[in-house]
Amino acid sequence: MTDAYIGLGSNLGDRLIHLQQALRGIEAFDETEVVSISNVVESTPWGVTDQPLFANAVTRVVTAIPADRFLGLLKDLEATIGRTPGERNGPRVIDLDILLFGDDEWQTSELTVPHPRLAERDFAVTPLLEIAPHAEWPDGSPVTRERATEGRITGSLGAVPGYEERTPPVGGWIGPHGYGQEFGEWEEVASRRFAVGLGTTFALDLLFDAAVLEQEGIPVGWDPLPPQEEYSPWALPRMYRLLVPPQLATRARQLLAEVGAARPEMGDVPPGHDGADEGPEE
Repeated sequence: MTDAYIGLGSNLGDRLIHLQQALRGIEAFDETEVVSISNVVESTPWGVTDQPLFANAVTRVVTAIPADRFLGLLKDLEATIGRTPGERNGPRVIDLDILLFGDDEWQTSELTVPHPRLAERDFAVTPLLEIAPHAEWPDGSPVTRERATEGRITGSLGAVPGYEERTPPVGGWIGPHGYGQEFGEWEEVASRRFAVGLGTTFALDLLFDAAVLEQEGIPVGWDPLPPQEEYSPWALPRMYRLLVPPQLATRARQLLAEVGAARPEMGDVPPGHDGADEGPEE
């Protein structure tokens, strides 16, 4: 069985329904399982810019089908959903691409794996890293967003309908021990302690840091949970910790240090505040 990552896109009609149809079609392939699916992102068109915004996602599948046959099945599925021949890189009901296929490398007239433009496309790399922050090229080097300047993401559309349980929660895999456990023990990269005298600034600070990491394709988790999801947080003084998979911790800390140096701390203690209003850490 091979781990493979498939990119899905649509910019015509009901985009989310088309992505749903594609996932259901892939699940119907012999000896194939859809393991996880990223949140859907909205992105600017690549190649031909005068067309509607795309809805994009990446799914991880496990399959016993070889890559060349798998591509043929994807093309048949595109036709079944309603894709017809048209302008290259133009509008389409559905687009299904093999991004990575285990450690396989293919170079034929019909198939190139890894996808030759994966590293350049924000709409492909970012969803891929959301569900597979450990993703590697066949030579063992990590997949990163450093070159992903095309097809920029403009927003999030949430989960593909019907696949919520296989999609990371908005804001990242929760936990170090929850949904993201497959990535091992997560590491803390930032924390803020709730203080009555500071009100909501502690939460804004951490949420800003989380947004920075997510924009760079680094999945985040929370301990004990995201501040905005706390029930009556002002009555429950505690430390909130921002977590990332350990293999991305160094990069995350570097990003937060760079951003922190360029902006004032949202949660700086006002003059004269000595923290006496802080509750005990749990």
